Amino acid sequence: MKHTKWFCEHVIRETHPISRSKVIQLTSSPIISDCIYGEQPCCSPDGSRIAFIRYLYQGFQKELWVCDLETKRITLVDKGPIMTIGCSAYSGYVYYETIRNGRRVLMKLSLNDLEVEEVFDLSGIPKFMVLGTASPDQRYYVNLSRIGPQRYVLIRLDLKKGDWKIIHEGKDIINPHPQFEPGKGLDILVQHNRGGLLDEAGNIVRLVGNEGATLYVIDRDGKNLRHLPVGKPFTAPITGHECWIGKSGKIILTICSTHEEALSKGNVLVVKPGEKKAQVLAKGFLLTHISASRDGRFFIGDALNLPSRPLVIGSIKTGKCTILCDTWTSAGVAQYTHPHPYITSDNQWVIFNSDRTGVPQIYAASIPSKLLDFLED
Repeated sequence: MKHTKWFCEHVIRETHPISRSKVIQLTSSPIISDCIYGEQPCCSPDGSRIAFIRYLYQGFQKELWVCDLETKRITLVDKGPIMTIGCSAYSGYVYYETIRNGRRVLMKLSLNDLEVEEVFDLSGIPKFMVLGTASPDQRYYVNLSRIGPQRYVLIRLDLKKGDWKIIHEGKDIINPHPQFEPGKGLDILVQHNRGGLLDEAGNIVRLVGNEGATLYVIDRDGKNLRHLPVGKPFTAPITGHECWIGKSGKIILTICSTHEEALSKGNVLVVKPGEKKAQVLAKGFLLTHISASRDGRFFIGDALNLPSRPLVIGSIKTGKCTILCDTWTSAGVAQYTHPHPYITSDNQWVIFNSDRTGVPQIYAASIPSKLLDFLED
């Protein structure tokens, strides 16, 4: 393991009166910290370490940091500039795009030993745009690029052979959230923002058109496209938040809904490629961002319509769910004011963002084991 300087910034916050979850603020320097998206958690396999981003300047300079959850200490990994980032869920490997000696390169961080290595020279490859995804065997890396007006492509890097190719193209896959299936890694989940439009500078002109967003799956070669029965005409449009459920081959997602509809009908769905209809998983809360535990047993989501923006944890087996803790975040326009919660690999903590102090910081909420037993009962 490399010699590393660790810093302590954590602050012990409240204990939720019902769930008994203990909330700890992991970062506190007056600088924006972001836990990254929760769909593919940048978390070590044993749940002891997570990666996160710090913003030095809005939209430009970003740094890559790691937090050790056992000691609650943090360390700087790369000063960047970090341009895009990605991982394979719970693998312990984090990929990020940066500049080395004037070259765009893809780096690979191991959360186990904090070793960093260059894995691909990105010179000559169209600029990546979103969060990337790596196959569970760490051979392939996929991300989105724009190669012309309304021409968006998914580019696959072969990290073993050192070559790359365009595997998929669409005119409005402006925010595809590509995600390799965590089991065998044969399929990639793609979000389709039908009617979405960006201007030449990459600003969102229209996030979706009248049809709203939906989902489909392609294989890792970009073939065998399979539409999922979610979004119009099957359901209300999806919210744009979804992920694979462990190695089950199933996908959990949320759909646009009113509070009343979510209470009575539910807006958390589960679907598997090839199925003709998605199934309602949970009712009682209007959830937005969603993530599944590594073992596929639990989900965590945020109820942004409620004043405290609480996190809701539930069982994928029973559909039973309850509030874990309050985030007190603003849930504004900036992504780092959204909770983006995820469960650590050991089911011990939920990691989330909150700007309750005025500056976005990263928090951890403990998951009492008795609460998980209650949800699965």
